[in-house]
Amino acid sequence: MNTIIRKIQQSVSVRLSFSILAFVIVILIVIMGILIHRSKSSIRQAAIDETEQMLDNTAQHLIGIMDEVEVATLNTDWQVFRNLNPDSLLSLSARILQINPILNGCSIAMIPDYFPSEGHYFSAYSYNNNGHIETENEGSDDYPYFDMGWYQEPIRQGKACWVDPFKDYNPGAIYSRDIIASFCKPLVNSEGNTIGVISVDLSQRMLSQILTQEWRYPDSYFVLLGSKNTIIATSKENVQMEDLERRDCLILQQPLSDSGWRLVMVCPEDNIFKSYYQMIIIICCMIVFCLLSMLAFCYYIVRKTMEPVVTLAKQTEDIAEGHFDRQIPPSTRIDEVGKLQNSFHIMQESIATHVAELEATRTETEKKNKELTKAKTLAEESDRKKTAFIRDMFHQIRTPLNIISGFAQVLRDGQSLMEEEELNTLTRDIKLNSLSINNIIDNWKKTLEIESTSEIPMTDVVDCGNLCQDVARSIVMRQPDLVELFVEIVGESPIITTNKACLTKILSELLTNANKYTDKGRITIGCGTIDETSVCFYVSDTGPGIPKSEQENIFRQFTKLDDFNEGLGMGLYLCRQLAQHLGGHLQLDPLYVGGTRMVLTLKTKKAHL
Repeated sequence: MNTIIRKIQQSVSVRLSFSILAFVIVILIVIMGILIHRSKSSIRQAAIDETEQMLDNTAQHLIGIMDEVEVATLNTDWQVFRNLNPDSLLSLSARILQINPILNGCSIAMIPDYFPSEGHYFSAYSYNNNGHIETENEGSDDYPYFDMGWYQEPIRQGKACWVDPFKDYNPGAIYSRDIIASFCKPLVNSEGNTIGVISVDLSQRMLSQILTQEWRYPDSYFVLLGSKNTIIATSKENVQMEDLERRDCLILQQPLSDSGWRLVMVCPEDNIFKSYYQMIIIICCMIVFCLLSMLAFCYYIVRKTMEPVVTLAKQTEDIAEGHFDRQIPPSTRIDEVGKLQNSFHIMQESIATHVAELEATRTETEKKNKELTKAKTLAEESDRKKTAFIRDMFHQIRTPLNIISGFAQVLRDGQSLMEEEELNTLTRDIKLNSLSINNIIDNWKKTLEIESTSEIPMTDVVDCGNLCQDVARSIVMRQPDLVELFVEIVGESPIITTNKACLTKILSELLTNANKYTDKGRITIGCGTIDETSVCFYVSDTGPGIPKSEQENIFRQFTKLDDFNEGLGMGLYLCRQLAQHLGGHLQLDPLYVGGTRMVLTLKTKKAHL
């Protein structure tokens, strides 16, 4: 982004083109804002008018059905008093359903003990089971209808009323499996006493089907609410009361006569403005295309006008960046731009001449500086290695000598008082430290010899497996505190012609190194045949391993990973030098995990003992 902004700032053509474009965009934004606001208001009002019409049509449909139910109930009142006996009431409830197929059920429920022959309960209930009408007395101890809302509410109000939907569950008898809404009317005799309640039912499923029949916007839906703001029926599944409070929807409602019910229509504004938004997107795309076309045209005209100046600016930038050999051609124009270009042409030629002289001087100076820097670095490195070597040599020899001197004094002053085990321990420690001094001197001697010798004799016939066994026994004798040591011979033990002393020195030094860094676990020395002209030896341990960044440095002279460890940092260097003189190569196995493994590969002809 910063690069784009910088390029715009550096180009007069682009800046001028974008300035024109910005002015046009501001004008378009103001005009489009006004048009969008007015058109959106008009579309919203049209949607409200259409939605209100849909809501009114559906509400009138529902009111018509509810009026039909109320009329059917009111017209039955006189028939109840005319045939006031159990059998007649059962027949009457069934006949009401036959005459009005939209009804789900009908109950004529009498007050307690009204018909002593029928017991404490009597409610003539008929149920329309998909066109088949079933009738029975539904009152029982399992279904005490006196406590039901559809029975108590009209008696409490003293008039006919609609009751919000409820689940009518009467085990052991017939009952509606659907949620039902009821229109209920108290039965009052000529003395003004309430003797029962007549109730007719509409199923919630039937009401939902009525709501679904009306046309609506995609994703819009109707909700029928009861007097207590409970959902009676909807044209959409899983509707919650929270959905009627959404701010992103157009919500209209209309009461249904005196029932206390309300019909609510919910229309998401996304549906109302869907076509409008699509049209806005198309218009915006067209505007963007026109603006881009205008930007390209403006840029072309301005660039053509500024082309000579841009060319001269690029040429002078090349010179400023150090490309003094780039030629600025002279111009044939006689205007201000031509005069400016010719002046730069003369200036560039003069600068190029002086720069060439300076470049030659700089090159010679850099060459001499590099030689001096390299010589200084080598001298400093040599001095550092010399100092470190002398310090390590002094420390590595002084420490064993001090130990030997101390043990010798102990033997002199207290030999008669010491037990045999203590004498053996002191003798062993003196021997080990003597061997340490001898190993340091031997490594140094071998290094001097190998560096001054171009060839070594290769006349010894060696059984590689026996040699590994011999070296292992030698190390065990010299270092009794060694961890577990294993000898592996892969396949048949190879027999080769080589320099046995040098090969023994390499394997001994590798085993000594492995023991130095392995506190627990095991050390393995082994050999095997690679092919007809190659054999390999390997020494592996379970020590801490060598960091990847140091895996090549360890073979350099005087290199130690830890300055406090025993040795001068010459062991692996000497081993690699000896391996090269034997016609082989010593390297660390980079794929080995869980410690370190050194692999010695020798290119040699096989021999026979």
